[in-house]
Amino acid sequence: MRIVATTLFGNNEAIVADALRSVVDWVDVCLVIDTGASDGTLARAREIAGTKLVERTLAWTDDFAAARNFALDAATELGGDWAVTLDTDERLVIGEADVRAELARATEGVLYVANETHAYVKERFFKLPTQVRWRGPTHEAFEAYRVGFRTLARVTFRELSKPPEAYRRKFERDVATLARHSAEHPDDPRWLFYLGESHRNLGHNEEAVEAYDRCAALRGWDEESAIACYRAAECLAALGRPQDALDRCVAGLARHAGVAELAWLAGYLCYQLGRDAQAVYWAQLAICHGRFRGDGDAIPRIGFRDPPALWEGPYDVLRWAEQRRGNAAAARDAERLWAEAKEARARAT
Repeated sequence: MRIVATTLFGNNEAIVADALRSVVDWVDVCLVIDTGASDGTLARAREIAGTKLVERTLAWTDDFAAARNFALDAATELGGDWAVTLDTDERLVIGEADVRAELARATEGVLYVANETHAYVKERFFKLPTQVRWRGPTHEAFEAYRVGFRTLARVTFRELSKPPEAYRRKFERDVATLARHSAEHPDDPRWLFYLGESHRNLGHNEEAVEAYDRCAALRGWDEESAIACYRAAECLAALGRPQDALDRCVAGLARHAGVAELAWLAGYLCYQLGRDAQAVYWAQLAICHGRFRGDGDAIPRIGFRDPPALWEGPYDVLRWAEQRRGNAAAARDAERLWAEAKEARARAT
């Protein structure tokens, strides 16, 4: 079995070494795709990968899907059986996992890996040659359901943070790109979802709500549609519109009843609106499908998660709502469970 790590790079001299260092010991080839670097990134990559390094060049066209497809094709040409995708600002954390053994017994075409907080997963390992192509200029999509997928249990990744100005430039670039791309593909909810994400990250809550609502209205993938409602509710709450936010939570649960974050947020909003009994009921619903004393681990999800909402969040709502209702014993019990759930989340992640 031959494993090829693929890494796109521009001017990433300061961070490429640690990225490659996280995979070089167990891959056969470190394939780097130079999209126009003018610094010492390639030299640093060679210092880490040594004879395992293979370079290819690709003119950058503002299209991440095209670049990732180029990388997968190049990995196939190099005789790879599996490709592992790793950006320069990412580090794989293998721990004691036997990656080769995992790949040897995999029947799926794609293996996901969760980030270190388990808030989201990314497509990470690809069986070659791939039967599916990446699509989309940014927040690119790979339809893993067509080749089968699962999430590796004992492998995670860490993503480096960026300076605020770098994030702002990225989000502004994504708004422009996704506004154009969603107009060209009006029936594809993915691009509207990430247009909403980009607006939200820039603090454009009104524009974000519009994009999320359009995404949810298309009723595509149920998990994505439900999370679009959740994000819209967050933005509406930030705009001081709790009732509208609550309505989005209810709409989201109609799309995917297993997204416990929606019930948690509904409970929080009801508490803000002074509806303490309703806050308690919503919190209890959130607990049922949460990760602490609930069945959240058994609900298949591969998209965004809000870990505090899945663990201690519902008990936080309960302790304050019960206290305001005058149920001191219930409030104390909820506070104890809130602390236990928070500790359990820390252990789990």
